[in-house]
Amino acid sequence: MKYFSIAVLFLLSFSAKAQFKEINPSIGWNFVKSQNLSLVDGVWYNTDFAAEKGYDYIFIMNHNLDSAMASIQVFNLQEEFIGSKNRDTSMKTLELSFSVVESGVYKVYFGLNDKNRAVSTHNVQFILVRRKKV
Repeated sequence: MKYFSIAVLFLLSFSAKAQFKEINPSIGWNFVKSQNLSLVDGVWYNTDFAAEKGYDYIFIMNHNLDSAMASIQVFNLQEEFIGSKNRDTSMKTLELSFSVVESGVYKVYFGLNDKNRAVSTHNVQFILVRRKKV
């Protein structure tokens, strides 16, 4: 049983390292996670993510609306404000980059509103990327 547990821990550590994918090795950008989501118009969503000191992180939200108001906000677990990006234009990509001062778990809030209210749900690609500070 002891050897089985060690083997399982070894495989889990291997799969955890496999989640990072290099985007541009010359500058050290690593893809952390990408997810296609279906967001309800006007509803705020949130999720937790682990962040390490010594890295820069960037959240990218891609959508296909011409008349959208998008927002991304990051807080630490004590609900202290870290950063935000709001866009009330027709830009179809919203990016929020920030530096991590202290390693730990952070919370990201995001939402999308269609100003025309033509559709009630929106397809969004939400991406998290990290880069070692230089």
